[in-house]
Amino acid sequence: MHTPGLPHAVQPRLTPYAAQAIIHSVSKQDIIQEVKEARASLLQALDGLSEEHMRRAGAVGIWSIKDVLAHLAACESELVTALNQASPRHAPAIVEIEDQDEWNDEQYHISVRRPFNLVWDDFQQVHLILLQMLEDYPERNLMDNRRFPWMEGEPLAYLVQELASWHEQDHAEDICAWREQQGL
Repeated sequence: MHTPGLPHAVQPRLTPYAAQAIIHSVSKQDIIQEVKEARASLLQALDGLSEEHMRRAGAVGIWSIKDVLAHLAACESELVTALNQASPRHAPAIVEIEDQDEWNDEQYHISVRRPFNLVWDDFQQVHLILLQMLEDYPERNLMDNRRFPWMEGEPLAYLVQELASWHEQDHAEDICAWREQQGL
């Protein structure tokens, strides 16, 4: 995922052979644990910040931390929808987004005026729904790199890692860097 005002991060693309290696070495519970650890890292990055700090523009690109939380909630919401609607024949909307920056900008404009408490509630609730969905999701469907052709040889677990684990970890690092710069 790309954040406005920051350079594009290069995401390594795994080959189908690498994905097969992941399938054999990572379980659904490993993915769930990774999602939980990424959230814990993000919450640690937020620890001690006031609402005023989290509303301050420029924490990540032009975004405030509140904007980042709304962004993460929107991405995880799309992930929940993708998991809920996953079908071998039809790719979910999140996979079909052609211009990630444009989508991020649209989401920013949708949420920028929302009160902090509503953004925080969405951020927390969507994550709980995601965790429950992952617990209930059939492991074979999550880990089989041939189940969903639109994943181009990746298991669906890769989408979870990309949109939840790695995404939250990246923004946790962004927030830590901003806090250091701000002396917070």
